[in-house]
Amino acid sequence: MSGIHADRFTVAVAGKRLLDRVGFDLEPGLTHAFIGEREAGKTVLLRALVGMWPRSAEVSGRLVVDGLEPATVDAAERLVMRRRRLLFVPASGREALNPVIRVGRHFEDVGSVLADQAKRRSQRKAAIRDRARAALLDLGIADPDRVLASLPDELSGGMRKRVLLSFALLLKPSVLAADDPTGGLDVTIQRQLMDLLASLRRQEGFTLVIATQDLGVVAHYADTITVLDRGRVVEHTTPMSFFSGPQSETGAAMLARARV
Repeated sequence: MSGIHADRFTVAVAGKRLLDRVGFDLEPGLTHAFIGEREAGKTVLLRALVGMWPRSAEVSGRLVVDGLEPATVDAAERLVMRRRRLLFVPASGREALNPVIRVGRHFEDVGSVLADQAKRRSQRKAAIRDRARAALLDLGIADPDRVLASLPDELSGGMRKRVLLSFALLLKPSVLAADDPTGGLDVTIQRQLMDLLASLRRQEGFTLVIATQDLGVVAHYADTITVLDRGRVVEHTTPMSFFSGPQSETGAAMLARARV
């Protein structure tokens, strides 16, 4: 793995820069946190890492993710990247899971990317189901068959997020980008989910990038912190340095508010 490199990377829509000449270097195999206030550009940057931006966007500068350059290829090739090596987990499971399709069918769609086409369709479906059960069990879901038979809205928010993360066990990405992975969850479920993510990262060896405003999560799990403000990187540091004293106004304001 070759990590993530950005150099003056910019995403603009209708003349407005959603990301403004951002630059950083992230080592592979670690956990990296993007933090900032609302509308800072965290989600835009996270989606850009996996080659997702509006069709009307103007993209410039350089972004290299595990040796891939999403901005240099067309939408079809970026889709192939996401199916094979780069995985984005949105903040809400409702955004990624079709509410009228049962979870088992979602797994079949994801698993079809990796399926052995030489097998009969029934054999492929059975193999994918077996892998889905194993992935759900690995993520601490004791009754995977119930989950596979459920519609997304029949599951809790935490369970939907575990379902999305279990896709990573199937696809084995080199980069997993998780947007607000603990948002909307109680403290106990937050800790369980982040422990699972950290364990999964160590087990599979991928690079984990999260976008969050939760400095508690950052303190416990991040290896680096990148602070964003209105689409710009205003600080890139380690947790030790950040919590000793942020060098940016945005970071200082976030830390002061967290300590109240």
